[in-house]
Formats: sequence, C-alpha cells, structure tokens
Amino acid sequence: MKIDKRRWFSSRTARRIGREIGVDFREVDLDEFRRGLYVELEHSKGLGTNIVHGDLQLTGRIAWAHLKEIRDYYTRLLKMEREAEIAAALKRRASR
Repeated sequence: MKIDKRRWFSSRTARRIGREIGVDFREVDLDEFRRGLYVELEHSKGLGTNIVHGDLQLTGRIAWAHLKEIRDYYTRLLKMEREAEIAAALKRRASR
C-alpha cells in the first residue's frame, strides 16, 4: 500500500477525531490510529465497498476497533501488504 500524504491525517486532526469518539491515547498509539484512519478511508471508495461514506467518526471507530484487538494492527497490515507485493513481483518475474 502506498501512502498518499495528501490524505494523511495530522496528529492534531487524528487526536480530535479520537477524542470525539472516546479514544484514550494513553492506551492507543496516536501514529497507529492515524495510520488506521488513512487505511479505513479506503472503504470510502468503490461500488459496494463504500461503507464509511467519508464519515471520519465512523472511520475512526473502525480503526479503534482494530486497535483494541491488536495494538499494532496497521503496522502489521502494512508489513503483510509489502510482503505480498514482493511475492507477487517475484512470481511475475519467475513466469517470464
């Protein structure tokens, strides 16, 4: 996944969204939450997958739910996606 810095949330904005929905940033890493906001906004794209409709509080709730289960959910997701991209590239190269 490539991070589009134009859609990246500032710490201040992420903290505001988190406070609005009740996130305790003593328990949730702010940078991980910011990453989660970015990732979950992907659910505002495409037919059939637009479940948040650009609603930042709903987006924040989804990110927060993942982080309650796994504190570094989005770091792990990014690592997994990078590994998958490398595997796909190697597979394409091998099939030439």
